Amino acid sequence: MREKRVEIQNSIINKFKKPILVLRANYPGEDKNNFIPKAIVETIKKEILEIFNTDILTTEHISSIEGPTYIFSIDCLGLELKRIAMSLEENHTLGRCVDIDIFDENGYAFSRTDLGGEKRKCLICNNMAFICGRTGAHSHKELQDIIQQKYEQNLKILEAQETLSNFLSNKALKSIVLEVSASPSFGLVSPLTQGAHKDMDFFTFLDSSFAMSPYLKDVSKAGYSPLPLDLIFKKIRYMGKISEEEMFQATKNVNTHKGMIFLMGISVAMSSKAKFENLKFENISNLISEMCKDILKDFENIKSKTTLTHGEKLFLNHGIVGVRGIVKKGLNIIFNEAIDIFESSILKEKNVNSAMIRTLIFLMSSLEDTTILHRHDIDILNSVKSEAMELHSNFQNTSLDISLLKEIEKRYSEKRISPGGAADLLAVTIFLQSIKSIF
Repeated sequence: MREKRVEIQNSIINKFKKPILVLRANYPGEDKNNFIPKAIVETIKKEILEIFNTDILTTEHISSIEGPTYIFSIDCLGLELKRIAMSLEENHTLGRCVDIDIFDENGYAFSRTDLGGEKRKCLICNNMAFICGRTGAHSHKELQDIIQQKYEQNLKILEAQETLSNFLSNKALKSIVLEVSASPSFGLVSPLTQGAHKDMDFFTFLDSSFAMSPYLKDVSKAGYSPLPLDLIFKKIRYMGKISEEEMFQATKNVNTHKGMIFLMGISVAMSSKAKFENLKFENISNLISEMCKDILKDFENIKSKTTLTHGEKLFLNHGIVGVRGIVKKGLNIIFNEAIDIFESSILKEKNVNSAMIRTLIFLMSSLEDTTILHRHDIDILNSVKSEAMELHSNFQNTSLDISLLKEIEKRYSEKRISPGGAADLLAVTIFLQSIKSIF
């Protein structure tokens, strides 16, 4: 049957002229088609689909005495494919229970040594696996028992993953709805006003928020994983694209939450990762920073582009890095200041709306808000920051002057000023504060 598999592999390479990934169970004995090797292969197949998503050109499934086999043609450099395959084999709970072979577009089979890696070690002892296999150092039953233990361990991870993803996604959704419920809202949409927006209202935001619910659960599941941060990031960036499509469908092509999808997705995923690794709450910031360490590479070579995004234009003209720069710093503006402002206000006033407005004012005073710059120049942004800074200082030890805030809201709405970036960070602040107790 191996000859038939190789024939299929070669035909896929010849057709698509791209590298292929071959996934098989690493399972001893003659019966490689029982429930456990099949379930293990399906689990790793799901990981591969989530990591490579639209880069997968075709998938071929083979059932034979070799056990279940999947062959993927993937639009990716062969060495990068091998790096990711090795990462899956080394880090995933079931990675040692599968073989993931990579062949380039010429049929060359990459080895671990091509990337400076060692040959795989035995599941039971620390010797090289091929030596134990040749010498028969362990019985099939011993190896099968170890594989079953790993399979059961992964089931426990999936159970915990499901429970945590329900909790985190609900907290995130609540935080998103709370943010749009804050009032007065400085030109933002609220239950009482459309603010600076003519194409959306409070109900548009509700539609958009609930359309994000599956995404919030998916990114939490992606984070609760033994996989390294770079692979988790690959997963959630694609999930974010899908969520954007669902948002536009729910709002009839109105952009209500594009920035929120990015920021909240990262925050939920890394909160989940911190729980998986048994880390402290403050370590979420470190995880975000580490995962997004290369995110400003998105701006490389933008001068050679013929069309630029809004964010790229701001970087080119003003050096403003927007939310990319904020996540690269691990959302330090939230962890170091915004959460404390929100919490202290709740303790003093026992009023969630007041706490949200105080936190929003602080964020407006500190943020290079690209949503404002989408409609206005840098002078308007600096004016908003200056006014918010003054409000933040004046209200630190006194009650909010609601009449004054309503006047500012009216003025911002008329001038079409909407601090949407600060609003997104407010929602993330509410979310992170709401989950502190589980760490």
